[in-house]
Amino acid sequence: MKKILLPCFLIATSVFSLTIQAQGLKSLETNNGFKIYKLGSKYTSVYGVKGKDEDGADKVVINYTKDMIGEIPVRLIELFYLNDTLAKILVHVSPENNKKLIEACKSSFGQPNTDLSDNEATRKAKNDISNKGNSYRDQYVWKPKKFNMEYFYLYPQVSGNAYIPRQLYLNYSLNDYAQRLKRATSGKYSGKDF
Repeated sequence: MKKILLPCFLIATSVFSLTIQAQGLKSLETNNGFKIYKLGSKYTSVYGVKGKDEDGADKVVINYTKDMIGEIPVRLIELFYLNDTLAKILVHVSPENNKKLIEACKSSFGQPNTDLSDNEATRKAKNDISNKGNSYRDQYVWKPKKFNMEYFYLYPQVSGNAYIPRQLYLNYSLNDYAQRLKRATSGKYSGKDF
């Protein structure tokens, strides 16, 4: 009897966890961005004036926002437009909220699809003792069909190191952002320009 119950329990548990993750990704896909900022929407001057980003995209910076992620205040929102279409959103949060933010992401959207972290735990697991700089990075990616949401936290290896900036943000970007950026920034000049 025990031999039958154990496999049934394992199958039921894995089906339940897959269902929870699928529901989390479905709600992330339904959101299609952050709050009122929806990926794929057209530029409107209500959010602010566009400026050029160093990579060539048009960028709108929203410095003063009252948006919250649950009880976590948002510091800054950056909107990146390619050909007047919102293609990437960066939601900056104060770094001391890193544990709250990752817990909120996991409880809302399930476990991430990809872990791209480079921190003490991943280096120990890989037996990598080489010095890769003075900072660690926690980086998790959730992948609905049309876009990715990335949790990114950069922090110093040594606590209290004032020379390594701490950063915490969520990055919502269309799956083909790199290709769109390349198309938007290349081919703007012709022979008639000379």
